[in-house]
Amino acid sequence: MGKLLIGLIIIIIILGAFFYFQKTDSSKNISDNQITEEDQLVQNINQPNSNIIEFTDSGYSPSTLTIKKGDTVTFINKQNSLTWPASAIHPTHTVYPRSDIKKCGTLEESQIFDACKGLEKGESYSFTFNEIGTWNYHNHLSAGNKGTIIVQ
Repeated sequence: MGKLLIGLIIIIIILGAFFYFQKTDSSKNISDNQITEEDQLVQNINQPNSNIIEFTDSGYSPSTLTIKKGDTVTFINKQNSLTWPASAIHPTHTVYPRSDIKKCGTLEESQIFDACKGLEKGESYSFTFNEIGTWNYHNHLSAGNKGTIIVQ
């Protein structure tokens, strides 16, 4: 009877240790692999060729941004109303080369300076500027909100 009890205790300890380490490993893997949208945004901010423009109650901030050719700009909506950043000129969005609102919803959409939709609070839109020049942009939903990106 004593050997049976000792054997049973050993089995319980082994099973307990197995389940304990199994749970610890799986929760560790889940938390290590989870990257939130906010974490991704922080990573983008920390990249040397990434720039942030926020849409706030007072409009786009900064309203003028100077970057290098090949840099990416991320527009982030920080307020409750929608914003739709796009190349000037309202309403066609054709100032930045090869951009045109008519390309929204097509295969060319990812290549134009146009979010092609209103961004909700917390949403972002990124665009990489590969053309040197001074590029005006606006909020398609409220054209009085404007800004300038200078690409050197």
